[in-house]
Amino acid sequence: MTTKVIIDTDPGVDDAIALFTAMASQDIDILGVTAVNGNVSADKAAANARRICEYCWHSGINVYQGCDKPLKRTVLHAEWVHGKDGLAGADLPPPSEPPSSIPAVDFIIDTLKEANGKEVTLVALGPMTNIATAFLREPDIVRKVREIVVMGGGFSDQGPRGNATEWAEFNVLADPDAAAAVFNTAERVTVVPMEVGMQVVADKQYVRKLRELRTRTAGMAADLIDAVATSIAKKHPEQAEKGVSLYDPTAMTCLLKSGLFSGAYGTVLVNTDPDDKKFGMTTFLKGDERRNCLVIHKADGPAVLDFIAESLAALP
Repeated sequence: MTTKVIIDTDPGVDDAIALFTAMASQDIDILGVTAVNGNVSADKAAANARRICEYCWHSGINVYQGCDKPLKRTVLHAEWVHGKDGLAGADLPPPSEPPSSIPAVDFIIDTLKEANGKEVTLVALGPMTNIATAFLREPDIVRKVREIVVMGGGFSDQGPRGNATEWAEFNVLADPDAAAAVFNTAERVTVVPMEVGMQVVADKQYVRKLRELRTRTAGMAADLIDAVATSIAKKHPEQAEKGVSLYDPTAMTCLLKSGLFSGAYGTVLVNTDPDDKKFGMTTFLKGDERRNCLVIHKADGPAVLDFIAESLAALP
């Protein structure tokens, strides 16, 4: 049986590759894509999601535009990585039609209300503003969620805890209050933090491998990775040869191939104090009594990379 999925995202280069990976899978039924303010504004994210779906001839997937600002904090974007359009200037045609007129939060609420038990999984590839808003507006829908797979946070005791600040990962920092609301209310969350995404790195050799697949989608993924590598190298020259961490595709692969990952159960806390230098920092309480979060700490990096490449090869 296929798993019914809503993908909440802010495309975003790695979001695009995650969407490609999802659309190649026969194991999930994508009920819709909800766009949220994050890497770029919500309207750009929605347009990009449509561009990505149409590029893969999946125009039948509905896209819903969501929250255009965080619950409390000021707006934060990551255009320095993903470019002003969010897709690093990729040669993707503009969307042939606008997103659905139904707001993303309404779509999430209505879909969960109509679900037969716990049959819908939410995949959060960006800030969790849409999901938190839905949960806060209609608390009863929380029990209808099968699982939430989150790309977000950082828990490493070795080196920086974040990629947006020393302490905070971007998706959580962009809306810490939303992340806290989701972690505090959800019954089952799988968290794929940034240090796990850093175990899945697309270097120059991997980009060549994608190009050798000779499919439009694999070639586009290679172009996107190259563009982000160039952007990162301008700001962090020391990382130029290391490659690009595939954060969101790693989280998507965790949903599709969970056997490639291992982790531990506990509770996730979020620092929501804007006056604290550790604003947005996530903390994992392993084995905590509530134990609603499975925090991934290890991925089989080569196997994950192979799976993503296989997925890209399966698309036109």
